[in-house]
Amino acid sequence: MMKFDRVASPARPSPLAVLSGVARRSPALALAMAGFAAAPMNAAPAGGSAQDQTPPRVAADVAKVLETYLIGPAAAADLGCRVNWQTYAVVPEGGALKFMKSSPDAVLAVNNRNELTLVRPETGDRAWTASAADPIDKVIGMGVFPFSSRSGADAIRIGVMTDAVFYTLSADNGATIARARYTHVPSTAPAHVGKLFIYGTSSGRVAWLNAATGNDSRTHVVDAVGGASPVIAKPAVHDGVVVTGDRSGGVVALAAASGDFRWKKKLLGGVSASPAIGSSAAFVASDDQYLYAFDLATGATLWKYFTQTPLTTSPFVAGELVLQDVPGEGLVALTQNPESQPGGEVRWKRERVMGTPITVVDNAAAFWCAKCRKVTLVALKDGSILREVSLPAVENLEADTIEEGGFLAWSADGRIERLSPRTKPGAATANAAK
Repeated sequence: MMKFDRVASPARPSPLAVLSGVARRSPALALAMAGFAAAPMNAAPAGGSAQDQTPPRVAADVAKVLETYLIGPAAAADLGCRVNWQTYAVVPEGGALKFMKSSPDAVLAVNNRNELTLVRPETGDRAWTASAADPIDKVIGMGVFPFSSRSGADAIRIGVMTDAVFYTLSADNGATIARARYTHVPSTAPAHVGKLFIYGTSSGRVAWLNAATGNDSRTHVVDAVGGASPVIAKPAVHDGVVVTGDRSGGVVALAAASGDFRWKKKLLGGVSASPAIGSSAAFVASDDQYLYAFDLATGATLWKYFTQTPLTTSPFVAGELVLQDVPGEGLVALTQNPESQPGGEVRWKRERVMGTPITVVDNAAAFWCAKCRKVTLVALKDGSILREVSLPAVENLEADTIEEGGFLAWSADGRIERLSPRTKPGAATANAAK
């Protein structure tokens, strides 16, 4: 398998580096950049606008550089963020960036030839690019996992999960260390926890692949009584518990680390969307037109909310609420743990919000619509639309896995941009991590 280091295509300087170079040649731009970094983007210097105080040629240089950003500083500020860095993953001529996965250890980006670029999440520096999988394989998951070397030193490696083979790569240079074919072929994307990649199969099983060994022999049948019904939605994992469902309506909760059985349920309809897990409850949307809340420890039904249509999108945990898109009804917000409300407690409803919820920012759920290239911030208090932010250059947007309230954006041309929150609320949320 081909492997190549460092530079596989001409390196392109980041917009921040270009701005810094221009600033060194222009004292006026240096002053403008200092104000740019310190003040909100919608604030103008005292005595006039930034344009009034910046020479036209310098302003044109700045505008040209800012055009290279996926998300400009003004749009980032509208999201409560600042631009941390932007970089470029290697993309062949005529090709495209196809898949990305981020973690506090690495940002991993794969192009259409399955060449993987590792980016340092703190700085945006591109470490290396190497061939990660056979070009005909479809990458369905990636992640960094801990590994103990022969000397006993702690290290990390990279797991690349495709539809046919699991690849183990060196985190130092991308060299392929091992390949393993599945005993249980995946039918879903995997949930990644430490060394484990947990996924569903078309034979109705949940399977555990140990990235350190390449072994996927541990499985559990979701609904042994109902038969082997396919699992088509990615399992949900949180606080050491994995929850998943199959197309016959079987739902099971298992210990993520060991696979030990916790509880199971049988619904009246299939499960075609990933469950969500809150602090003490698992939420499952079903084709039987119910949104269920199950006690995470025991599986007891806490409540079930009836709708007029099958539910095929995932619920989303947001603060003390769980959000569910209901066709014909709109976006419905329910209390996660209401008292004595077997039918669920609706906090508010609003007309449908385009897109998928990806994170919570300043007490608002952020919905990303890839088709319309727009973020919509919905207030958790009452469901009102706080803001809509157009991001025409962004093709994919996800929650940052390092800082809660941040974002990671990327596009097919290889650009990757990380936004950090202007404030520091803490570690990334469970929704972001999954």
